[in-house]
Amino acid sequence: MAYTIDDLKAKILEMYPEVKEQGFNVTIYYSEEKHSYILRFQKGTSELITHLDKQDADDCMNNVKCVYLGVQIGQFIKNFTERERFEREKPEVVAEYKAVEKTVALDEEGYLKNINDWNEKVAQMIALREGVGVLTKEQLDMVKFIHDYYKTYNYFPVLSHVCKNVNQPKDCIAEKLIDPIVAWKIAGLPKPDDNLINIVKYGVTPS
Repeated sequence: MAYTIDDLKAKILEMYPEVKEQGFNVTIYYSEEKHSYILRFQKGTSELITHLDKQDADDCMNNVKCVYLGVQIGQFIKNFTERERFEREKPEVVAEYKAVEKTVALDEEGYLKNINDWNEKVAQMIALREGVGVLTKEQLDMVKFIHDYYKTYNYFPVLSHVCKNVNQPKDCIAEKLIDPIVAWKIAGLPKPDDNLINIVKYGVTPS
């Protein structure tokens, strides 16, 4: 089936009009290495990067909605709107937050400055700030495993390894938290550099 990237983008915007309604910028390119289309939805500092394999893209062009993509888009928009609401309602000074019995410091991008300040209550506070909402037990299990793994090995675990160790499906991070970088923040890890951000987004353990 022959179609261009512009055709695929137009079809996705047609099938998921909420993307255009919310004013998200959409970019798509084909990755020969992954044999799939890489999709990037972005507005301000909010970003979702996901992929469509060739069969999913063909189905999309044939007006068959991709369920997994739809779930991702829906959760991404929900997270974005909740984060916007939080930004409107938060106090002017956000460098420090009262997390029940302790005050913790975040940098300007929302990363915890001291990993040793982290606990489950701090995780809940960061999750609210990131627009994720109140974390479920399953989500807490994920970020706790990420936090403990990082403190032990000094790097972010493979995402499927996280899911396996908390008895969740292999795509649990994408399904429950959407963006691995959001999971990184909620787990209280120090700010990653740009190269590490790209690695984490694709679920590959840094070497």
